[in-house]
Amino acid sequence: MDQRPVNFRCWHMDWGIHTPNLKGFTLIETIIVMVIIAILLTAVIPRVGFDIAPRMSVEGAAHMVASDIRYAQECAMANRVSKSITFTAGSSVYTFNPIYHLDPAGRLPSGVTIGTTMTFTFNSLGEPISGGGSSVTISGSGGSQTVTVTNYTGKVSIH
Repeated sequence: MDQRPVNFRCWHMDWGIHTPNLKGFTLIETIIVMVIIAILLTAVIPRVGFDIAPRMSVEGAAHMVASDIRYAQECAMANRVSKSITFTAGSSVYTFNPIYHLDPAGRLPSGVTIGTTMTFTFNSLGEPISGGGSSVTISGSGGSQTVTVTNYTGKVSIH
């Protein structure tokens, strides 16, 4: 008779096969759980209302408008002329005056409109000679943003 102690945790007595006592999940089990969670999330997220596209569309339009106002200001300084940008309430298009072939398109994304009629005019020093201290509201189904031009300095900010 064999007098060696048998370690039940590491050896199976009948066949002598090494079976370590591991506690945890296998890679296959982990992948299956992750797939199940992914399937559930694809069904749940659209119903919860995490649709951020309308809000991002309005924010993107506000940044585009602020950039185009800065463009009008810089164009006035670079060309040493007055340059205007005109916004019309209820429209999704704004215009530059005088028209220059490098002017931006002046079109807002679909579903986003201008809420305020306003004209900003900058002189050759980049100062707002009309519309300074005023703002333009950009709105859509994702809310609204306000783009303001500071009087005297012409600094453009988004609120």
